[in-house]
Amino acid sequence: MPARTQLLPRLIAGLTLALGVGELGCAAKRPGDDAAASAAALERGSPGSRCEDEGKANFAPFIVDWDAGERATFIDKAARALVFARYRDCQLELLYDCADSQAPDVYGRYEPPTPWSGAADHLEIKNEDELYAKLPLGAGSLARRVQRGETLELRYSVSGVVHSALRSAELAPVVAQNDRCEGATHFVSSYSLGAFELHAGTPSAREELATEGALVDCQRDAYPDAQLPPRCDAPIRLVLQRVDAAGRAQRTAAATTAAANAAIVNNAVQRSLELRLRARDKLRARDSQGCLADLSLADRLHPASRGDRLETRAYCTMLAGDCKGGKQLLREFLVTRDPQRSEDESQLTREVQAAARERCPLDTLATIDGKLERLAAQVREGRNGALPERCVDAAERASALADATTSEASEQRRADARAVLKRAALCLVALGRCDEARTWFLRHERLRHASSRRAPEELDADAAAAFTRVSGSACSD
Repeated sequence: MPARTQLLPRLIAGLTLALGVGELGCAAKRPGDDAAASAAALERGSPGSRCEDEGKANFAPFIVDWDAGERATFIDKAARALVFARYRDCQLELLYDCADSQAPDVYGRYEPPTPWSGAADHLEIKNEDELYAKLPLGAGSLARRVQRGETLELRYSVSGVVHSALRSAELAPVVAQNDRCEGATHFVSSYSLGAFELHAGTPSAREELATEGALVDCQRDAYPDAQLPPRCDAPIRLVLQRVDAAGRAQRTAAATTAAANAAIVNNAVQRSLELRLRARDKLRARDSQGCLADLSLADRLHPASRGDRLETRAYCTMLAGDCKGGKQLLREFLVTRDPQRSEDESQLTREVQAAARERCPLDTLATIDGKLERLAAQVREGRNGALPERCVDAAERASALADATTSEASEQRRADARAVLKRAALCLVALGRCDEARTWFLRHERLRHASSRRAPEELDADAAAAFTRVSGSACSD
């Protein structure tokens, strides 16, 4: 007798997915011996009857109740040989001994994992019909929960997919020659790696039934393409294909692989768009490194859409301190955006310079005028983003520039520096930082009346009155 591993004995044995394979119409017998339950069962169709047509059972079960040892055993066996299974009466057994002791991979092997985005997904089950349709093999264990009005929720992320490569198009005759493979009906044509959480409950109370890995670790942002995220690399789903019907198994596996690859491409497009939007959020938060990391990952996932991310990359590159590189990227974006060249070179230059003054770090700007424009933009960022420290920093830098500007020819620059101080003070008023706002408004007034012969006390009193007028009730004592 072949060695057998009971695959799904406790909680859930399978979940049928629409991934180029048919839906499994099979379930364990449902509870209920009373007449009402029997009548309802007859009306909906006997659960046992769903197991009769086992020959068509090509399906993709989630393996959500395996413990760490079972997952480790599967990984170890799959590293050496194709994994076969016996499916009968809605029960699934893995036949790990179905192999050639002299050449373990004689039937086939598994390729290295194909990276997946790690994006979170989920499904809910609210009634018995959904339970038998989506989790048929686990229906017997979970039916009472949905009967009590509980909702089952499976949340999962896939970080990689492992596909098989068969040695022969006619797998069944070859396997039939091996006594160790007695009763083998399916082989694992592919399997998914990732993490999941299974919960049950009502809106007021939830219970965790099973978990593996950590969903929060499944985003691929911080990992190279070929590396799976830690705590998101456990087997969580199998795609099972029949071994009989000569030649069909491999064609079916190839179709499943093609469907999976198409899903990966579609997923990559969606994921790259999500990363682009997240990069924009990080740009607004002035997280230049996080922005560039998201854009780099998006480029790897979907290189064809790089141009869509060029403008954001230019701005984040400027913000990161590479003002020259950012300006080059922005110019490339502007030229690409305007194939008819409706803008001449001087217009492009002005637009690029204006963007640089808005986003390049102050120390990378060569002129005082450029620095003051940058500080004015920083105050706007602080106010719009509710970041009072940005306004304080702009005020401190503008004050230093005003002190450094002493020649009569630079009076306009001093006026610009004072304007930054006033805007910074009003930013702090709007954000509820009244004491700091009052300090910087007073500094603005002293600079404005620097040549006045009036007593400092009198000037400060006028400044306090002016501050009360501009701040209104926001900073009233």
